[in-house]
Amino acid sequence: MFAWIATVAAGKMRFTTPGLFVLGALIIFTMGGLTGVMVAMVPFDWQAHDSYFIVAHLHYVLIGGMVFPLFAAIYYWLPMSSSRPLSERLGKWVFWLMFSGMHLTFLPMHLTGLMGMPRRVYTYLPDRGWEIPNMISTVGAFLFGAAVLLWIVDMVRNFRPFGKDAGNVYGGPGLEWLPTGLYSVRSIPVVKSLYPLWDQKNLARDVEAGRYFLPNTATGERETIVTSTLNAEPQYLQRMPAPSGWHVWGAVFTAAFFLLLTVQAYLPSVVCGVLAVYCLMHWCWLLDRPRIQPTVDVGAGIELPTYVSGPSSHGWWAMLITLIVAGMVGALLGFSYVFLWSRQPESWAPPPDLPLLLPVVAAYAGAGLLAWASCWTLRLDRPRTPAVATLLMLAAVGLVGAGLAMDLDHWLATGLRPEVNAQGATVYALIGWQGFFVAVSGLMGLYALLRWLAGHVEAARPSTFDLIGLFLGFTAAQGAASVLLTRLFPGAGM
Repeated sequence: MFAWIATVAAGKMRFTTPGLFVLGALIIFTMGGLTGVMVAMVPFDWQAHDSYFIVAHLHYVLIGGMVFPLFAAIYYWLPMSSSRPLSERLGKWVFWLMFSGMHLTFLPMHLTGLMGMPRRVYTYLPDRGWEIPNMISTVGAFLFGAAVLLWIVDMVRNFRPFGKDAGNVYGGPGLEWLPTGLYSVRSIPVVKSLYPLWDQKNLARDVEAGRYFLPNTATGERETIVTSTLNAEPQYLQRMPAPSGWHVWGAVFTAAFFLLLTVQAYLPSVVCGVLAVYCLMHWCWLLDRPRIQPTVDVGAGIELPTYVSGPSSHGWWAMLITLIVAGMVGALLGFSYVFLWSRQPESWAPPPDLPLLLPVVAAYAGAGLLAWASCWTLRLDRPRTPAVATLLMLAAVGLVGAGLAMDLDHWLATGLRPEVNAQGATVYALIGWQGFFVAVSGLMGLYALLRWLAGHVEAARPSTFDLIGLFLGFTAAQGAASVLLTRLFPGAGM
């Protein structure tokens, strides 16, 4: 909040429609935050909880934090996708109707809540003194609705998603306002400040004329330059995915999978899950493509490689960050196990016999070694290395699956169940979390097998195997850590 206020105070504010919505968002969100501080005090919350005071607080936060910024973004960026911008005159009417309607609707609710009106009711007995503030709230709600209706009229009149876009109507300084055509900018510029379109007056014209990097396609495909994080030094040319609907359908079927589970439509959910996996695999198939040429000239005499792997690639770091987040979730589950034991150590049942631990840990250790050996073997670049590397990766998948199966079987043999006590709940939660990673590892193993059968596994393109190996190594390490924690940490039987 202080950063937003400092930005407004230090800049030269223009009270256009987007600017008004941003200021409105700051005011409303601040008011919602102040009432949030009030309900954070337990004595006050005893009086205000489940009353209309809470309704008012929530809507001040939600409308100030989401609705007003959303309308600011619509008015500011819609000219990027429409040949006509929205009306500035109507936009200000929309803002003032929405801003006044917002306060008329929800500001009196603080009073009705303190007067004793509970939330989630639509009727009440007379002579309680709630009639006037509720009537004011009703008038405000109609004003807010009128604002939305006026915005819809403005959209119908002016939104035209065809033809040339309206351009940088509000004079924004960001690179998103460079001319892009159907795909991207004609050339990739050198940026020298935080406000390039303000400080480099001819930047848009020079980009359109192709006076910077990649003035023409170097490979005949969609492409961009990947740079270093700190100094933006060009590192390699990234060939971008071709236009495709596979990832969109993958998202649709993924959403359908989870939504159908909520209504217990299990068979359609399974079908959608299978279709989601198929769509995502088909989309990934288009990513790790054959090299066209080792290096290309991207401009200014700079030659960049067209393919990199390992820590030099952005995909490797994306996988690493994903696994770090997953490791944090696993660590939280482990902490839950230790904490719950500390609360009731007498209820902890003895773990499976210690000799049963060795084959489980050995399976996970073997999986990690095989995943590493698979990636190392592929880089040897010999006639049979693709087949050997694939078999090693499949064997690693098999071992993580075997480790999970043995661990589950050992705990089931003890008679411990997840619904019995905290130990059962946390042990099976850790097993379930590991099971998710083993399932994903299985899909990755299937993907690696299909790539090999199609002849796409080669030393010149190791990224797919690098990422699968990284994921399998993490899965094996997480499984071993989980098993060691639940088997060796002192419980009631130790």
